Amino acid sequence: MIVKEKVSWVRLLFHLRGSSIMETWPRILTVTVAAIIITFVELYYNIQAYTLTTTPFLLIGVALGVFLGFRNNASYDKFWEGRKLWGALVNTSRSLTRQACFMLDSAQSSGELQRLREAFVKRVIAFVHALRCHLRNEDPVEEIKKFLSPKDLNEVVQSTHRPLTILQQLGRDLAFARNQHWLNQFSYPFMEAQLNELCNILGACERIKNTPIPFSYSVLIHRIVATYCLLLPFGLVESIGILTPFVVLMISYAFFELDAIGDEIENPFGLQPNDLPLTTISRNIEINLLELINDPDRPEALKPKNDILV
Repeated sequence: MIVKEKVSWVRLLFHLRGSSIMETWPRILTVTVAAIIITFVELYYNIQAYTLTTTPFLLIGVALGVFLGFRNNASYDKFWEGRKLWGALVNTSRSLTRQACFMLDSAQSSGELQRLREAFVKRVIAFVHALRCHLRNEDPVEEIKKFLSPKDLNEVVQSTHRPLTILQQLGRDLAFARNQHWLNQFSYPFMEAQLNELCNILGACERIKNTPIPFSYSVLIHRIVATYCLLLPFGLVESIGILTPFVVLMISYAFFELDAIGDEIENPFGLQPNDLPLTTISRNIEINLLELINDPDRPEALKPKNDILV
């Protein structure tokens, strides 16, 4: 995600990082070159047989604007829901850690209880990193190995769904603490509810990732945008003449950019500049949870690199 201090309006006009122009410029250039050729042929040879009026383009343009707006709204809904889910993950992991610090208790001081408490909190951190890697199709082993015992790590590595396996281990920790009478019958449901919330967040994130906007809809939008921009010179050359390529350039830039933005934010968990900064959020959760259990081995918070948080 791009994190940039407020810049002047003029600088923003020429800012390239984070915009979709690097992806769309070949399409815009192709349409503009086609407009130059069509304008030259029609004006130089005075060919009027294939000239159209602006009426069809006005009608199609209105419909196209509505379609692009609807698609971008749908993509942004997925982006915003993903951000709310990771915000809920931050809150749930903090609450679960706080409960582990105060609800896991015993009348007698026990080193085993303290080890379970620390292992439980580090397992929550491992779940957060595993979830991020799961959503980005990355291998989480290097991220989580320092938070799990060799036996637990091997169980996670051998599983087909690693975040879910870590949730299973968290559930076993709670059951063990209850059997040892370190967690009473009134506190257990509260902590179990937090694990259920983590499972709900996991499932909701998978829903966003695995449910793209219907392919036929995306294909239709791409085709209409391309066709509209390619045919636009035939409707403009008679009325605006030599300025046709410039107008086509502006209109094609608007439509191709809107189309590309919808594609980019459709999956908010990726690694593109405008995707959610899951690595940064994961690191902040790790720092917060380790601080709650007074673990001195805490990493530093990630800082933007070239104005981008990953």
